[in-house]
Amino acid sequence: MSSTTTIMVVDDNETTRRLVKSALARHGYSVLEAADGRTARELMARERPRVVLQDLMLPDADGFQLVGELRKLASTDVTILAFSGFVSKLDEARVSAVGFDDIIPKPIAPSRLVPLIEAHLPGPASSSERFGTGRRLIIADDDPLQLKLASFRLGRLGFDIETVPDGAAALAAIRRKKPDAVVSDVMMPELDGFGLAMALRQDPTLRALPLLLVTSSYVESSDRQLAQRAGANDLVVRTPDLTEVIELLRTTLTGPSPSTTLEPNELTELERERNRRVFRQLERQVLLNTGLAKRCSELASELTVLTGLSEAVLKHRDVDTALDEALAACFDAGGVTAGALYLLEGSNLRVRSLGSDGKWRAGGLETFFDREPLLRSVMSSGKALHVPSSDLDPEINAELLRKAEANALLVVPVTGQQGPQGALLMAARVRELEEADWRAFATGVASQISQVLTLARAYADAEAAERKAADHASLLEAVVQSAPDYVAQLDRDGVVQFINRVDPPRTREDLIGKNWFELVAPDQRETARAAFAKALGGTASEFEIQASGGGGDPIWFQGRMGPVRRGAHITGIVMVARDVTDKKQTEMQLMFADRMASVGTLAAGVAHEINNPLAAVIANLDMAIQDVVDLGERAQLPIDLVDELRDARNSSDRVREIVRDLKLFSRTQEERHGAVNVEKVIDSTLRMAWNEVRHRARVVKQYGNVPRVNANESRLGQVLLNLIVNAVQAIPEGNYEGNQIRIGTVLEGEQVIIRVADTGTGIPPEVKRRMFTPFFTTKPVGVGTGLGLAISHRIVTAMGGTITFDSEVGKGTEFRIALPIAGPQVQPVTTKLPTTTIATRRGKVLVIDDEESLGQAIRRYLSQDHEVEAVTSARVALDLIAGGARYDVILCDLMMPQITGMEVHSTVEKLDPKQAARIVFVSGGAFTEAARSFFETTTNPRIEKPFDLKTLRHLVNELINEQ
Repeated sequence: MSSTTTIMVVDDNETTRRLVKSALARHGYSVLEAADGRTARELMARERPRVVLQDLMLPDADGFQLVGELRKLASTDVTILAFSGFVSKLDEARVSAVGFDDIIPKPIAPSRLVPLIEAHLPGPASSSERFGTGRRLIIADDDPLQLKLASFRLGRLGFDIETVPDGAAALAAIRRKKPDAVVSDVMMPELDGFGLAMALRQDPTLRALPLLLVTSSYVESSDRQLAQRAGANDLVVRTPDLTEVIELLRTTLTGPSPSTTLEPNELTELERERNRRVFRQLERQVLLNTGLAKRCSELASELTVLTGLSEAVLKHRDVDTALDEALAACFDAGGVTAGALYLLEGSNLRVRSLGSDGKWRAGGLETFFDREPLLRSVMSSGKALHVPSSDLDPEINAELLRKAEANALLVVPVTGQQGPQGALLMAARVRELEEADWRAFATGVASQISQVLTLARAYADAEAAERKAADHASLLEAVVQSAPDYVAQLDRDGVVQFINRVDPPRTREDLIGKNWFELVAPDQRETARAAFAKALGGTASEFEIQASGGGGDPIWFQGRMGPVRRGAHITGIVMVARDVTDKKQTEMQLMFADRMASVGTLAAGVAHEINNPLAAVIANLDMAIQDVVDLGERAQLPIDLVDELRDARNSSDRVREIVRDLKLFSRTQEERHGAVNVEKVIDSTLRMAWNEVRHRARVVKQYGNVPRVNANESRLGQVLLNLIVNAVQAIPEGNYEGNQIRIGTVLEGEQVIIRVADTGTGIPPEVKRRMFTPFFTTKPVGVGTGLGLAISHRIVTAMGGTITFDSEVGKGTEFRIALPIAGPQVQPVTTKLPTTTIATRRGKVLVIDDEESLGQAIRRYLSQDHEVEAVTSARVALDLIAGGARYDVILCDLMMPQITGMEVHSTVEKLDPKQAARIVFVSGGAFTEAARSFFETTTNPRIEKPFDLKTLRHLVNELINEQ
């Protein structure tokens, strides 16, 4: 044995591994443990054990295949022993065939296991020690384990070994083929070692054959003398390593071989002596067996108690009832009159009366007959107490027996791993309980009670834990099933193992077993796989992806993935996801609205900046045309001069219309509804989309002179623009005359119907049902977002209307917008002023506008009827008014730098309310929230730039004439 020898135990039973390891470790061996084939292979490759004790039945490997794999991994000679409790004759043949060195059956006592393993330790004797080489040896023993042990030990010395089970078989084998020596046990059936020696010495051909007797029973010197007289070379005591046998063999085989002859009279004496020795051994074995039988009986009683307790616990699920039933039967079988079981519960004692004749009625049982401190000292000491006892005062002995109504008491502590649990009290009237056997019996019963108490409490704890786990599982299931989110479990490949809910028409069965990545949009799979891989790596990950919903529609999901761990291994992924399609749509709409607001703000600013010089241009052109006409009446002018000026004037009107249309789409943040002229909005929208339309199709207008509708002008324009652009994109290029976009209006009941139809390619049936689905688009990437029609649907619905469509593939599509007509209480958004009023008196007019050219143009035009003063600074105008200047009309721009028209009005109102009432606002657009709110509350007249000079003159003259 070497302290450096490493032995590997391969067994899936932890208890077996622990017992074997403990036995081998006590003898100085280093022990490796492997619970499965994978661990065994790893340890073999890394640690290189010299001996392997391998179970044939492993959870992940076939033991008959594993042995070959271990041998391939071993770099040196290794002994591999099959270790199994279920080995048939067929398996025995397979064991030797596949590479096992031997079989060790289960169960086996550690004391016998260690020598057997040591016999198989690699490292054969050196050539000088192999004195058995070329020699044949017969070994006889009725103990198969000792026979195998001797065979391995002596085989390492070079002997050719033949084993037999008894003396008769040995004699037959010797006569069949004479060996060089014989090693035999003494006590064997059929023919013992002494008889074998005498038989050999009576055969002339075998008298010189060396015979060595080995024994564990015949250990007296007279036994050795008898062996030598019978003809054996010697009798030696068996040791685990067979050292004395080996030395005796070496001496016998290398020395002279004396021939022993037995005389007839000597043979008779030897036979008598042999019989006496055999009878003595038999008597000794009987005594030993009697003690063993008695101990077996005690163990059987303990086992009966254990079985009864276990069955009672399983039957009643109540430790008190189980103990009552099992111990009553135990006491009855053991002749114990009655008893009690004391159990510690914290610092208190709880007592249960036990016995075959029902409840024990002895008074004072709860306090151990008024001797509770004595009982507690027994429990603390861990030692049994017999009453009467020489350790107690005689009076205490007598008092306890009298009160217990018994002639003997036995108190045995019940102790568990955590300390004292209580005590078992046995009382008898006819049986003496001080006997050592009964002490052992009572101790065994107490030990079983302790185990059952521990088991029952563990069982109760386990039941409580199971109930708690079941409650938690029920709660978790309720939470998961009622959660608004999707909860799914995926394996390491992404296959769906569980999902709490699905959207119709899908069912859970449709998704269980399906790979989750197949549901993800192709352009989103890389993002999904990255989040999945991060979670598999042990880190929770978040994701936002698009996948197909129950009806095949694209749905945006936002969620989180986390690893599912089983011990140190990640077995899959749990995913919690939420449908954020509406949120995504809202975000996109907000982004779109923000973009539109930015464009609107820019458009409003551009419109204002264009309107100021445009108003001046139009005003000056109007005056120039009038001057030229007047001049033409008095002088000869170029024929085309007036036409050229009027062309310029018409072009200015066209610019004015474009600016007005731009202003319509710049008010996207306004949600105010009013009476809207549908046909005007259509015309403005067509002008905005004209660049898209004019090269693709002819526009056919079919207006029905419909009443105004209750709507938001800019929002309606946004919807119409989307429909017109979609119609243009649905029409193939190249056939302008044949392609049409028809836009019409008609009154149906209390609704105005707006139709937008095209002669495009039409919409396929599979696309129709998804037309208003957010993010659904048939346009190429970068062309459409899939939000246009969804937003249009929301806008129309918010205005109290509906939007529907009809389409036929190859013929075209028609969208219908139905809006409620405006009631009488809804005021028109804009009004028109009359254009002819003659001034009845010459008034005084102040013009305030930061656009100097416009102010001067107004001054020149109005100077024909009134005294006009024009300033470009609001501060100058306020100083004039504050200085006492008074005017019949003040024409004030609304949006000016430094001081706005609103601030001018507020200041003038404080200085002179009458002057404030005479302010007329001249505006290029109210493109701020403050300006829009001001226009909604003020009663002052206003006129939009660019204006017609005649309209302006009419308004000014009318205001002056009223004063």
